Amino acid sequence: MGQVVVDLPQNINRYFRVKDLKFGQQLLRELEENASASETSAILPPRRKTLKSDGDEVLGIWSDREESAMEIARKIRENNRRTT
Repeated sequence: MGQVVVDLPQNINRYFRVKDLKFGQQLLRELEENASASETSAILPPRRKTLKSDGDEVLGIWSDREESAMEIARKIRENNRRTT
């Protein structure tokens, strides 16, 4: 048994099971042909190699802060009290 994941830009969640081996091979062949049909394909491979650098960029926002976590939390609570 294998698995193929297709991400669509729509809010749907479906599961399909292919029982026929020949149809499964044909389906994979067609998906691969569509993926390599042009350089501007709508099918994108996962970005597993950049997850660490993406995470470092996001976490860098909070690195080297002069305030402690308690001071930041206190400021957030104060600002929340002013808005209500």
